[in-house]
Amino acid sequence: MSESEVFAKVLKAIEFDVLPEKTALVIVDMQYLDAHWDYGMGAEAKRLGVTDRYQYYFQQVEQVVIPNIQKLLEVCRKAGIQVIYPRIASLVKDCRDVSIEHKRLNLLAPVNSRESEILDEIKPLENEIVLSKGASGVFNSTAIDQILRNLGVDTLIITGVNTNYCVETAVRDAGDRGYNVVLVSDACAAMSEEHQRHALEILPAAYCVVKDTDQVVHEIRGGLRQVVSAKRG
Repeated sequence: MSESEVFAKVLKAIEFDVLPEKTALVIVDMQYLDAHWDYGMGAEAKRLGVTDRYQYYFQQVEQVVIPNIQKLLEVCRKAGIQVIYPRIASLVKDCRDVSIEHKRLNLLAPVNSRESEILDEIKPLENEIVLSKGASGVFNSTAIDQILRNLGVDTLIITGVNTNYCVETAVRDAGDRGYNVVLVSDACAAMSEEHQRHALEILPAAYCVVKDTDQVVHEIRGGLRQVVSAKRG
C-alpha cells in the first residue's frame, strides 16, 4: 500500500458529522495585534523596514482569511453554532502576566488596547465568547476546555492565525482532549506558503480533518437540515 493510500485511510477513519448543536467555530487570534498592517506586528515590521517578509501573510489574511471567516460566521450564526474568539490579551496594561514566550516575541496586547481587539470585519456579537490568553495555546492558557464541555460541544471548526503556531497548537491540544476538529484550510494563514502547506499536510494525519470553507458551509447546512427534518418527524 502506497503512502498516499495509507494517508487516505487515516483521513477516512477520522471523518465525522458536523452537527450544529454540538459544534463551535473557534477563531484564533484574528485581532489587530497580529492581523492588521497598522498595528502590533504589522506596525513593527513597517518601523523596521521589513514589510517584505510579511507580504504573503497579510495578503492572505486580508484577501482570503477574512472573507472566508465572514462566510463561516454567517452560516454558523444562522445554524446556532457557538462562536468563540481566543485572542492574545493581557489582563493588565504592562503585560506582566503573559508568558515568557510572548514577552520574548514581543506579542503584547495590553488590556483594553486596540491590539487586543478582534478585527472589526469579523467582530463578535454581543453574546459571543471572547477568551483572553497570554500564551500561544488556548487550551493551556484559558478555560476553553471546561467552557466547551459546559456548552455540550464535541466538534470544533478552527480558523485564524498563525496556522503553524497558535492555530496548530489549538488543533493538536483539541485532538488530544478528544474533540473532533475541522481545520479550515482557506480560513487560516501562515507567514509563508511553505509553512501553510506543511501544517495542512501534517495535522490531518492524526489531529483533524482539513476542509475548505465551501465544504464546511455545505456540511453545516446539511447538518442543520437533518436536525430540522428530525424535529419535524
